[in-house]
Amino acid sequence: MLGYAVELELIASNPVDRVQWTAPEVAQSIDRRVVANPAQVATLLEAVKSLGKRADKVTAFFGCLYYAGMRPSEAADVRREDCDLAGRCADCGADFDDLAAVKPSRSCEHEKIEYRWGRLVLAGTTPRAGSHWTDDGGSHERRGLKHRGRAETRTVPIPPRLVELLASHVDNHGVGPDGRFFRGLHGGPLSESVYDRWWKLAREKALAESQVASPLVRRPYDLRHAAASLWLNAGVPPTEVARRLGHGVAVLLRVYANCIDGGDDTMNDKIGDALG
Repeated sequence: MLGYAVELELIASNPVDRVQWTAPEVAQSIDRRVVANPAQVATLLEAVKSLGKRADKVTAFFGCLYYAGMRPSEAADVRREDCDLAGRCADCGADFDDLAAVKPSRSCEHEKIEYRWGRLVLAGTTPRAGSHWTDDGGSHERRGLKHRGRAETRTVPIPPRLVELLASHVDNHGVGPDGRFFRGLHGGPLSESVYDRWWKLAREKALAESQVASPLVRRPYDLRHAAASLWLNAGVPPTEVARRLGHGVAVLLRVYANCIDGGDDTMNDKIGDALG
């Protein structure tokens, strides 16, 4: 604003340039204590589901954050046409590219499904901007993906567990008129206050008292951090992890430096040998 005022010649110079104070350094890497392991995440998702039908409407939403490493605003914008939910009927052996569209046939009811790796094509986000800052006066506004051009997309493979969650969501809750999986109470964009409330209740139900008081997956966003940590420690190349998360490699390694298991025992042995 001040720079623009200088351009308009409303003021002679930017007064902020004369200030010698600089902002203190802040941590740029993720606190390892927030990262949950796969068993803990599975328990938390079951806890969300057990809270009732209204809470179960966001179980797959949390699954998107963990199993696909999505940002909450990206998961809130996932649409039916963006998904390939693959699977196979264990009874008749039929392969399906879209489980949510499978219907019983004359020869088989397709009741026993083996879920397979699927795919999501992320095309946009629905962040909360505030009604004063959106074109239509709504609290949320659809935008392009973060760090990408307006029309760019990001393809993310999704594991069988997330395929199952999404297919189950379609069966039990359906999708909105615009194809969105996750909606607010009145059919609008999914609000942070809604899923934050269910997440808080799920933590209290699934975790020990000491864990509830700790930073462990305190925010839904921490599920994305857990996904990135899991992939890196599983040996997935940083370039591929960065691509799936929508990060640059340099930012990825800086942010998740504390979450990468560097093989402390091996390194300690080498240092011990050097010390004699």
